[in-house]
Amino acid sequence: MSRFYQFDVHMHTAETSKCGRIPAADLVDRYKAAGYDGIIITDHLHEEYISLLYCYDDWDTCVDRFLDGYKRAKKRGDEVGVQVFLAAELRFAENDNDYLVYGIDEAWLRAHPYPFRMGPVEFFRRFQHDLLIVQAHPFRDGNRFIRWDCIHGLEVVNTHPDHENLNEASLEAFRHQSHLYPLCGSDTHRKGQACASWVLLEQPVRNIQDYIAAVRQGAYTLGCKNETDQKILEEVARLRNKESAPTC
Repeated sequence: MSRFYQFDVHMHTAETSKCGRIPAADLVDRYKAAGYDGIIITDHLHEEYISLLYCYDDWDTCVDRFLDGYKRAKKRGDEVGVQVFLAAELRFAENDNDYLVYGIDEAWLRAHPYPFRMGPVEFFRRFQHDLLIVQAHPFRDGNRFIRWDCIHGLEVVNTHPDHENLNEASLEAFRHQSHLYPLCGSDTHRKGQACASWVLLEQPVRNIQDYIAAVRQGAYTLGCKNETDQKILEEVARLRNKESAPTC
């Protein structure tokens, strides 16, 4: 029987994201207890959240404080056997769209101060070959503006229960943009939100680059606990299979 590697790829720590309420080590313990192989920490990174870290004019200090939640999670993950990778949920000044950015590390952050001060077009132009850029909850709370030319993927299902995510609209968008990589995430902030969705990877992942490679290869399956959202993910899987089916 094939081995799958279960990850949640969208969550926030209390140490870094001030809307987060679960300490990083506690977050890891919850996913360990639920049988996950790994998690990806995607703390918020934009002007408002940086101002809440009280380091606004000192980027190196901002990086230190941004990494606090991730490093605490990584330490606990190493102790209990859960892989913990770093990413970020980035927002540009243009609007309130959020982008999950996979492939960054501490060196990247220190070399690119205040990346959220770019626009999405410039950011994608500069980093499209190095990073995986996924629009988070694209239709949340009535949003309708998506820069299709600035993303690699779409968070088709977001299971955060405190927002109107309109995941059905994301599915309809994916029908017309099926070249994008569909993903899902719990967007965990508080107790009761963790372990609600997963990405099952078909190959071992040692680092964030392995995760990106698996996504680009389509070597993954999506799932979640909510029955309505699971039906959306089943339709996404059908569309993916149709897209990849050989033609005569």
